[in-house]
Amino acid sequence: MTDVKVILMTLLEEDWGVDFTPQFSTDWYEAKQKMPQVVVSHVLTQPRFMGFHEDLPNQQRRVTSTYAIDVWSKGDQEKRHRMIEEVDRIIQSKCSDPGGGLDFIETSNWRDLDEGETHPRLYRSRLRLEVRYYK
Repeated sequence: MTDVKVILMTLLEEDWGVDFTPQFSTDWYEAKQKMPQVVVSHVLTQPRFMGFHEDLPNQQRRVTSTYAIDVWSKGDQEKRHRMIEEVDRIIQSKCSDPGGGLDFIETSNWRDLDEGETHPRLYRSRLRLEVRYYK
């Protein structure tokens, strides 16, 4: 399986349907890149063994991982809001069949993490999502 961050980023990039295209990346936004940006990052991974098996290292495991999708917009709350709606639309349309080896995606609520000390203001919102896959 490819890196899950890349799978999620590609899912967003390929299905993006808003009249502007943000910069997509993994791990952290690039301050020198154009705005707006959508960034996918890893938060936590929890492997679970599927049952009893004598050969634990080779046993199939169900993996539950938590990722964050951050949308960034400099000086433009409207673009941030539209990116939130578009990420929601894409994830909801793919939650039970995301592809790329992922079995399921579940989301939590968005959280605003604006950085008000910058000028122009840097608007940031984060969605946490949980993905499930087998390895």
